[in-house]
Amino acid sequence: MKRLGPWLTLAAVAVLGLVLLVINMSKDTDPPAANTNAVVTTNPVATTQPPLPTTTAAVPFPGKADYVGTIPLASGGTIALEITVAGDKAIAYACDGKSIESWLRGPATNGSLRLTGKDEAKLTGAFDGKAVHGTLWIGGKQWSYTANPVQPPAGLYVYSEAGTRQSWIVDANGGVTGVQRNPDGSTTPAVGLAPDATAIVNGKKVTANKVSGGDSVG
Repeated sequence: MKRLGPWLTLAAVAVLGLVLLVINMSKDTDPPAANTNAVVTTNPVATTQPPLPTTTAAVPFPGKADYVGTIPLASGGTIALEITVAGDKAIAYACDGKSIESWLRGPATNGSLRLTGKDEAKLTGAFDGKAVHGTLWIGGKQWSYTANPVQPPAGLYVYSEAGTRQSWIVDANGGVTGVQRNPDGSTTPAVGLAPDATAIVNGKKVTANKVSGGDSVG
């Protein structure tokens, strides 16, 4: 009888090797199961926010004061602006010396202005201790402005007669910008105003009245 021991041993070894090879191949080809309990952490992306605009606290107005500014127009020319303050009330007048004019009034409290006029005109402003800075709206348009303090005879003047009103702004250099409003609501350039606040209206010499913030003109 032949001895089969060595052959059986070799065969057993070969079978065992084949089994191990199959197990290893299955481990290499099967993807690992997903870990549903894993916690994913991400580092937040740093964002830079624009700095908030700085604002200067408004300074209370003097008891009585006048401020004049000039606003350039994109179409050429300028709008003259006068703001007169008396106590806690203010009046502003803006005109281009031709056809644009607007009267605005409202409170002057804690150095701030919120004035309104006809046809949704409005003016906001703040006094910083030196000048008034703000925004003016007329006829759906808006402009930023700076109005500097002026001393008499600079200021706002008016003269009315028979339904016609002459209004003038006198700046710090003596320059005059004015508009005449006629009884039918139309506007034309105002007549000239002399340094002594006199004017020739309908052939006679008249004296214009200086406007203060508490007046009822406009």
